Amino acid sequence: MFQDFEVEPMFEDQVHERHQFKLNVEGMDYRGLFHEGEIHWFNPHPKQNLGDSHVEAIESQVYDLITDHLEQ
Repeated sequence: MFQDFEVEPMFEDQVHERHQFKLNVEGMDYRGLFHEGEIHWFNPHPKQNLGDSHVEAIESQVYDLITDHLEQ
């Protein structure tokens, strides 16, 4: 569904700790934050270029990949 998925910690070991993710879908780069089980997209939001159902599928896969990453 997408390529080049990366996760990087931000503000590690601080109260504001979050995880930034990057991915590429159909040649477009997207970034966002994962915090308290929620995905917060930066601009451009994938909904601007992809349909809602496609974004829901991407978010589901991002959620699974990040939670697997955090459990390691």
